[in-house]
Amino acid sequence: MNLRRIIKEGDRIVGDTTRVIKLEKDYARPDKGERIRVRIALNVEKISLDDVLDRLRIGGTILESSNESVPHGSHHSFILKVNDGITITKKNGCQLRKI
Repeated sequence: MNLRRIIKEGDRIVGDTTRVIKLEKDYARPDKGERIRVRIALNVEKISLDDVLDRLRIGGTILESSNESVPHGSHHSFILKVNDGITITKKNGCQLRKI
């Protein structure tokens, strides 16, 4: 994957992903949660490549989300496969789009 060479620490990635939302109840353990689809903007902190499964894992902190249940500042990872769509904004302000 050539994105590994393009995406650097500090870049901003926007894409669709899933995240588990857990509801906490008074005096009870949190439930297992519900997996929802959400659009997230992430500040890139770590990039790793899985050659065997041909996918790229991009981790970082959440800057924005399309669902208010997803807290900003928490950590999340995108797992990108071939033909997944994301938008990349470089630290210098240049914007790239992979469709």
